[in-house]
Amino acid sequence: MALFQLILILILSSCMAQDEDIMTPVVNIYSEIKEIKASINRLTMDLNTANNELAEQNSLIEELQKQIKESPKVAFTASMSATESTNRGPFSTETKLIFDKVLTNIANAYDPVTVFTAPVKGVYYFRYSGSAFSSHDMGLSVFKGTTQFVSSYKYNSGERNDQMASGAVMELEVGEEVHMRLWIRSWIFVGQHYNYSTYTGYLLYPLDSTSV
Repeated sequence: MALFQLILILILSSCMAQDEDIMTPVVNIYSEIKEIKASINRLTMDLNTANNELAEQNSLIEELQKQIKESPKVAFTASMSATESTNRGPFSTETKLIFDKVLTNIANAYDPVTVFTAPVKGVYYFRYSGSAFSSHDMGLSVFKGTTQFVSSYKYNSGERNDQMASGAVMELEVGEEVHMRLWIRSWIFVGQHYNYSTYTGYLLYPLDSTSV
């Protein structure tokens, strides 16, 4: 009987030991939960940082869109009108060319009778083209006020009718004028139906009063 009791005690002790092993966790659950919370906090901080950066970028985009919308729009293209195909020149003095056939005149800064007048301080681009008969010289200049800025010259080749073009970037103050002139003893062709000779200008971007 004593032996049976001893065996029973040994069996019960073994079972209790197994139960303790089963109930003992392999990992520390509290440590794992703590690490998960720390990871969530880091992800939350990263998300907040990303949201702040996105908000700054959206604000910058809105500001740029506002500047583009409010930026002045200035552009023109003009040619010379004629009831029949003819030419301007030659003249005994350098002569202002009148491009009276207005094709585009955004902001109405171009006066087809006189000159282009800058409505805002800014950087502008001007371009011109000229057509001439092969037997005639052609000299063209762009003037900023009374100062010759850029010029082009075509010598009479005697072989074919010629076309030339050039352009320039200018910084203009409000009210400064730009026009074109035909050189002494030179010609420029004016077509009745086609705009062979043209004068174009547009505002690249405005400058504020503190710009250098």
